[in-house]
Amino acid sequence: MDAPIVEFRGLETRFGRREIHKGIDLSVRKGEVLTLLGGSGTGKSTLMRMLVGLETPSAGKILFEGQDLTDLDDAAWAGVRRKVSYAYQSGALFDSLTVQENLAYPLEEHSSLSEAEIEAKVMALLGRFGMGDTAQLMPANLSGGMQKRVGLMRAVVMDPDLVLYDEPTAGLDPANGRKIERIIEDLRASGKTAVLVTHDTWLARRVSDRLAIIVDGRIAALQTRGEFETAPAPPLKAYFDGEID
Repeated sequence: MDAPIVEFRGLETRFGRREIHKGIDLSVRKGEVLTLLGGSGTGKSTLMRMLVGLETPSAGKILFEGQDLTDLDDAAWAGVRRKVSYAYQSGALFDSLTVQENLAYPLEEHSSLSEAEIEAKVMALLGRFGMGDTAQLMPANLSGGMQKRVGLMRAVVMDPDLVLYDEPTAGLDPANGRKIERIIEDLRASGKTAVLVTHDTWLARRVSDRLAIIVDGRIAALQTRGEFETAPAPPLKAYFDGEID
């Protein structure tokens, strides 16, 4: 079996006197979508932010492709961030750039592709997800759902080893939520490894290979989607039943 692409080992996080993580042990397998669930304030997004160096654990280790991320310098983090892409909840598009320019920006900054190659790659990605007619639009001219879809596309335009989805359907109506779901499903089918944080239980049941839930600072349950559908672990069942918010 291949080594996990990500491992959290005995991870602890404290903000002042508040303990968020009390010993997180969790691995992410290559090619899977692992969904992190839990009530508000349980540190789900914090774990993802640690994978791109935006937060630092108080104790324990985080391994990415075997590399310990807990004590990297800026140059080493730059290398990691080319392999790990964060799809922000808001989309986080540049307001002054068109959709095409937003998608091209990472390629211009971090690849050796020519201008023509970048344009071809960007337009192919837009076409793949049915948004080719938005290339010259500004973010302000897009709906919230369209902005999120462009944000997801920008997160994968560099073909990262790992994609982090932070509440990708939050605030969207069901129709736009399904469009986001189809993008994640498409990327999952192509073998893209991902960690998903969501409160959208429909999305979690549709796109996840495994589901993990954080309760009281630790992983309280971890199941494959099939295991969950057959015999849900009590903490996961409580979450899906709305008993944990």
